[in-house]
Amino acid sequence: MQEKIFKVKNSINNFIEIAEKEKQSLKDSIEMLWLNADVQRKKIEIIIPESADENILRIRQLLAAAWSEDYKSD
Repeated sequence: MQEKIFKVKNSINNFIEIAEKEKQSLKDSIEMLWLNADVQRKKIEIIIPESADENILRIRQLLAAAWSEDYKSD
């Protein structure tokens, strides 16, 4: 009789340990989903006006020229 009680007690304790691990795993998953949702909500798509294309091209040209000059001076 004592052996059966001991087995049941061990089984319950094992179940509690497994349940605690699962509970923590679920908490971590929920937290990650919540953080991801917060990041997705904060993302803003940058809209560049069509008139900015020439300015962007000129900035790229100036950056390329500056990098070229830096490369030559090394």
